[in-house]
Amino acid sequence: MVHDVLSNIEETFAGVSTDDLKTAADTIWNSRRVFTLGVGVNNSAARNFTYLASTGMTGFHAIPRPGSTPVDDLAWADSRDVLIAVTCKPYRSEVVEAVTIAREQGMQIVALSDSPASPIICQADHRFVVSVDTPQFFPSSVSIFALLETLLSFVIAGASPEIVARVERFHARRHQLGIYQEDPR
Repeated sequence: MVHDVLSNIEETFAGVSTDDLKTAADTIWNSRRVFTLGVGVNNSAARNFTYLASTGMTGFHAIPRPGSTPVDDLAWADSRDVLIAVTCKPYRSEVVEAVTIAREQGMQIVALSDSPASPIICQADHRFVVSVDTPQFFPSSVSIFALLETLLSFVIAGASPEIVARVERFHARRHQLGIYQEDPR
């Protein structure tokens, strides 16, 4: 398992250039809203990305929202917005459908998937092929999390200095509210 996880990360990042990450990050930073879509095993990756982004930025939304569908959540999105979509074999139909509709609505698409022939990669403006090999039944999520964390670091690096200050204030507020336990040592 450890060998496969490390190989997935190495293979994923061997195929990703810093220019591609920066271009996608600039698109995200300059958008009005960012919708992050992952269902099934990829739902946690999408929600983690959105949670981390929201510690310093507004306008990030993990979809589908409870009780909704991805296409409903994108109903009022347009060319000012970005969809970050994640799906791997077997490709989830609701993710493919949401990417198709987002494309029709003029949204910028950032896609993470396991093949250059993936139906969401083929429709994307920013394409990231991730390695998800594993001896288990489900694809490994480690390289997806790593790529999304790296993409977010590029977004923050290209953002205004205010964003870093906001993340710091977010965590300082949590300390003030007693949300974090102090190290007893």
